[in-house]
Amino acid sequence: MMLYATPEEFIASVPEHLLLQPTGSDDEPDAAAIQNALLSASATMDGYIGSRYTLPLSTVPETLKVYCVDIALYYMMRLRALGDIEDTRQRYTDAIAFLKDLVRGMVSLGLPEDSAAPPSAGPSFNKGSSIMKGLDY
Repeated sequence: MMLYATPEEFIASVPEHLLLQPTGSDDEPDAAAIQNALLSASATMDGYIGSRYTLPLSTVPETLKVYCVDIALYYMMRLRALGDIEDTRQRYTDAIAFLKDLVRGMVSLGLPEDSAAPPSAGPSFNKGSSIMKGLDY
């Protein structure tokens, strides 16, 4: 699976105290927790983006990197005490709203149309011969 943001981008985008608090560390961000949060965030995003674009994307627009960091930060903050994540929850909610708007076609990734996933035609039914043909009732 492709990550929409790297651990380095995550660390550069998040204030240090938020990197250390969720895992109780005093000196180093928890690399495994960051990687897991980015994997979870990217999987969440794939669920939305994949309904409209062929995955993996050929390029990752900056917008998606920003939202990936926000969603991953939300997942990291779930490691903290309950009730201590209101700002992060709002950023998560905003990121999910963007992804929903993307699926509805209300916003664009700015990618060429050839990277868009073909729309689903839905179920198809083929008319075949009747198995009841020629029966006497």
